[in-house]
Amino acid sequence: MIQYLIYRSLTDLTPSDASYSHILMRSRLRNAELDVTGYLHWEDRIFHQWIEGPAEMLLIVEQIILADGMHRDVTILDRGEAAVREFDGWSMAASASEVSSLFNFMASSKTVSSDHPAHAQSVLRFMKQQPYQADTVTCYDQLTDCASSALKELD
Repeated sequence: MIQYLIYRSLTDLTPSDASYSHILMRSRLRNAELDVTGYLHWEDRIFHQWIEGPAEMLLIVEQIILADGMHRDVTILDRGEAAVREFDGWSMAASASEVSSLFNFMASSKTVSSDHPAHAQSVLRFMKQQPYQADTVTCYDQLTDCASSALKELD
């Protein structure tokens, strides 16, 4: 069994910021090292992220997110166990509202955002329907030490 966590947070970053791309790459490399997979969606300065992996590794990523100043007002929408990964093979798929709007999807599905488990399931359905931004950790499936080397270069 693996664990999953889905949250939303406020951010000042936008996908056009250079630091956004840098942070996305670092997160992909870290996730590959920790055997964590998932999906990040940015819309109107709000992140929604689904992350999944071994419980100990997921806890590490959660602590990093909670301590990171780019995330404010973090709301955990759901967490639990799953038999299989939703985003197997992706250290972190990503999308932004320029491609497709989560907010429009949520409005058309009549999901109530205050019902966190229902909101979380709607966000997951949306994510699974989206075209993914390429996961640019090209060595993800071959060598984890490649990710480690690249991560050291970014520091």
